[in-house]
Amino acid sequence: MSADTGNAGNAFRRIMLLMGLYLACVQINRSGGAVIASDLIDTRAYPAADVGTVMGSMFLASAVIQLPAGVLYDRLGPRAMLSAMNVIAVAGLLMFAFAGSVEGLSIGRTLIGIGHGTVIAGIYLLAVAWVSPERVATVAAAVIGVAGGAGALLATTPLALALESIGFTATFAALALLTLGFSGAILIVVRDAPGVCATHRARRSEGLWQSLRGLKEVVAQRNLWPVYVMGSCFTAPFLTVGGLWAGPYLREVHGLSNAQSSYVLLAMMVALYLGYVAYGPMDRVFNSRKRVVLAGVVGMLVCLTALAALPDPPLSAVVGLLVAFALFSPFFVTLAAHCRGFVPADRVGRAIACINLTGLVSVFIMQVAAGAIVESAAGQGSAGGYRLVFAMVAAVLLVTGAIYTRARDVPVRGAGSA
Repeated sequence: MSADTGNAGNAFRRIMLLMGLYLACVQINRSGGAVIASDLIDTRAYPAADVGTVMGSMFLASAVIQLPAGVLYDRLGPRAMLSAMNVIAVAGLLMFAFAGSVEGLSIGRTLIGIGHGTVIAGIYLLAVAWVSPERVATVAAAVIGVAGGAGALLATTPLALALESIGFTATFAALALLTLGFSGAILIVVRDAPGVCATHRARRSEGLWQSLRGLKEVVAQRNLWPVYVMGSCFTAPFLTVGGLWAGPYLREVHGLSNAQSSYVLLAMMVALYLGYVAYGPMDRVFNSRKRVVLAGVVGMLVCLTALAALPDPPLSAVVGLLVAFALFSPFFVTLAAHCRGFVPADRVGRAIACINLTGLVSVFIMQVAAGAIVESAAGQGSAGGYRLVFAMVAAVLLVTGAIYTRARDVPVRGAGSA
């Protein structure tokens, strides 16, 4: 069934409005890594490797929860899952707010990662259930782009100002209270689909063993393997560069203050979420998901290679390359649509979970590796370590993109889903 007209359309708009507000709140934690990292380094004098571990722990936890969450999303639906998982995130936010050690901060971020690790998947699944197949990528991209972008903007200069004015503990305790309110709102407002449809009848009739067998079949589907490999870079490159190390890089290498670097991060976040909106209709424009994703990968590679290769680039060039890199980065909705083309509707949650799993494991690995690179190169000039980070991320993109070229395309027009 579709939410394109009538009462169903009004209900869907209310759901997406709430989910957009919720995503904006979630993105403060997901996208605020650079600001939080700078605060931890400046106020607590934590070394770069410890900061990388603290920030990366959220994404490792999000990766671990993906496969069981994918099964539960297909069995229970987004409404129940989003509301329940949010409570775990609240506990994590409170621990993160009051923790006084690297271990406590890491545990708090781990719980946040578990609770918020599947929010975008939930939004995508709601779009799958409510709108026609050819519009899923456009609708999901619009919600993620606008709402996620608003949250990402809050995660730059506003978050930095909040940490400076009311402090670390008060900032994250307030976020915990706000997040708790969304659990109740989701239970009240969200509906999994506009009535009962075949997908939801299948969900109710599928037993646990059948659900696990379906997960195994989704994982084993060879058509999806190159897509899963490309999924390792759907968010890790940006979260490693723009979400964590761009702030310290701009301060240490180019002499910007915290406030000045936050403006650059703000511009990157604007570009990122403009990119989400732009990617949405591209698969329909070019009748290809694969070519759209590969074009984004090439754009990211050009930017990162320039940042790694240029020994002393002017600040204007650095800012331009970082912003362009952000614009090319958010190909997730197109990659998810490519994945959707190989699976039936009642297994979409599990397929998207596999993409998220590879992507979030990659975030943890890249962020920890980048922290180690920056720290090990500290005595060789401040720029050297960051250039190596750009080169590392570019190398991963090059390898995964090369593997993804072997994926079978699923045209938007003239081809149905599996």
